[in-house]
Amino acid sequence: MHDTHLLRNILKYFQEQEELTSRKIKKAYFSISEFGSLNKEHFLEHYKQLVYGTRFQGLEIAVKTIPFGPELEVTGLEFVGETEDRKK
Repeated sequence: MHDTHLLRNILKYFQEQEELTSRKIKKAYFSISEFGSLNKEHFLEHYKQLVYGTRFQGLEIAVKTIPFGPELEVTGLEFVGETEDRKK
């Protein structure tokens, strides 16, 4: 399934960023294109299923719908101890 593969790559990215920064991710920011095959509800449903029981289960998620652009993109990460102004 395309969505599962996509989400596994996102979780791999999260893991790499935590290892690179030696910090735990607190919040992830995403954008979803209105013209893609995903919508916010569909994405969140699959995301919650995939992270259930993993270290990313309690991660805060913010999803913004955009009129044009990539179907799904991680637009920022906030690490524990950072404020929203300093998100990566």
